[in-house]
Amino acid sequence: MNRNLENSIFQFSIILYGVLVFLPMNTLSAQEQEISSELVKDSIYNEYIIDYKKRFNVKLELSNDITTYTMVNDGVEFDLRPNLNLRYAVVFSYKFLSVRIGIRPKITDEEKDKKGDSDTFRLRLQMLFDNWNHVLEYNIDKGYYVSNTNDFVDFDNNVRLQFPEMSSNILFGTSSYKFNKNYSMRAFQSQTEIQVKSAGSFMPGISYSFYGITGTKVLKDVDGDRINRDYYSEYNGANIALTVGYYYTFVFKKYWFANAYGVPSVGIDFYSTKITTPEGTRKTNTNQTFLALNYGFGGGYNGDKIFFGGEIKNRLTNEKFSSGKVRITPVQNHFSVYFGYRFRAPKTISKPVDLIENKVPILKDDPK
Repeated sequence: MNRNLENSIFQFSIILYGVLVFLPMNTLSAQEQEISSELVKDSIYNEYIIDYKKRFNVKLELSNDITTYTMVNDGVEFDLRPNLNLRYAVVFSYKFLSVRIGIRPKITDEEKDKKGDSDTFRLRLQMLFDNWNHVLEYNIDKGYYVSNTNDFVDFDNNVRLQFPEMSSNILFGTSSYKFNKNYSMRAFQSQTEIQVKSAGSFMPGISYSFYGITGTKVLKDVDGDRINRDYYSEYNGANIALTVGYYYTFVFKKYWFANAYGVPSVGIDFYSTKITTPEGTRKTNTNQTFLALNYGFGGGYNGDKIFFGGEIKNRLTNEKFSSGKVRITPVQNHFSVYFGYRFRAPKTISKPVDLIENKVPILKDDPK
């Protein structure tokens, strides 16, 4: 990424962050709604938040949140992605715990012939407390294809160049702290609460990840021939970053909402590169600092039993892995939509979670 683009990212981060912080501070309180008596029949609530943590939430989610990369090799840019257009997931939430399990859609034989086969797996655990928010996610993708094959290969049909053995493994986590007690991260993340008056909060924290990109040796061309590359690189590393986020939820017409957030971060990436050439294999260790901005916009309906909505997320960063001949840059830009329903928690769910709370009292929330 060139210096001008890095400067543009930094300037855009400052502008967006300013908008997210100062615009909500000047929003008229006329948008805030009174709590309706029928909504709070069974719930503990304050002026801003209705508590539904003792309900069992089931949420169906559809997104295009797929791990993709842009790889530059000798001046040629490859856009790499697994053979997966959309991800499906089921999210279960009760009290402090939220579990997201990915469901892989079936790929047709025709799609496999054109773009190869991909194995994917994603599991996310989230623990949300009154002030702390913790996320841990493990993501595996194996089998990538070059989506922009037609940019440099003169070929009539939709067959793509493939890296059938390329594998991406990522363990990702975040921890953040909420300052404003009137702002609900649960309403935004797990829908175990309802934000009934507009509010926002600063949320500083840390993020970290451990990752590996391997299996780039084999290339499958458009004729279906497997080619063992003479020059290829594989990466393993870890990074940690400090984040200073701001989140805001606008509430209007009782249960309808819109939210926005911006999370600038600065971090350091430690990674090793295994470079293979006809002369042999060598390994280098590198560290680099990086700037990033995660931001998003969303909206929807969060009612007594039914909730639904959507969100657009993006990540701007100068982060990249480089080994001279090859540069790999991760890409993050996706949308998601969801629909959910609240049930009375079955004993098979409530008993184990209640037992964990009793054994580990720190997991219990402070009394309202």
